[in-house]
Amino acid sequence: MKNKIEAILFLEADPVFISKLAKNLEVTSKKCLTELKRVEDDYKKNDSSLRLVFKKDEVQLVVNPELSVFLKKYFKNDKTEQLSPAMLEVLSIVVYKGPIGKASIEHVRGVNCSLILRKLAIRGLIDRKEQVDNSRIFIYEPSLKLLKKLGVSRLEDLPDYGKLTKELKDC
Repeated sequence: MKNKIEAILFLEADPVFISKLAKNLEVTSKKCLTELKRVEDDYKKNDSSLRLVFKKDEVQLVVNPELSVFLKKYFKNDKTEQLSPAMLEVLSIVVYKGPIGKASIEHVRGVNCSLILRKLAIRGLIDRKEQVDNSRIFIYEPSLKLLKKLGVSRLEDLPDYGKLTKELKDC
């Protein structure tokens, strides 16, 4: 069960309701919580780079806080590197189809994009906001910093913006 818990939490990347996790594991919430505590203890005992964070009835897989200095340095370097083709693809989807949720982006791309969205947000190229009618879901939209970097005053100034947004909305 540990492998299944880790796989779900890793791929989800955002907090997961314990009840949803239990349902997908086909166990009770109490049993799921027991297994989560076992995973948490295992991480601590084995000095793992991973940790579980609990908030009310949600759980999230995170990186061990002891690695924060190393990761800050890594991601600082990451901010100055060129955007990868996958990052450019996600950024294009956000620009021409946004505001858009992670699930919709993944539907267009066909792969998980949690890490890419996080990297784009760290660089300040996209903004992540809670969806108005469901605060558990985030939507992504281009940031003002991105518009400044692209040298445009508004999204509508981008090449073929009206045409492409209409075509993408119909998809």
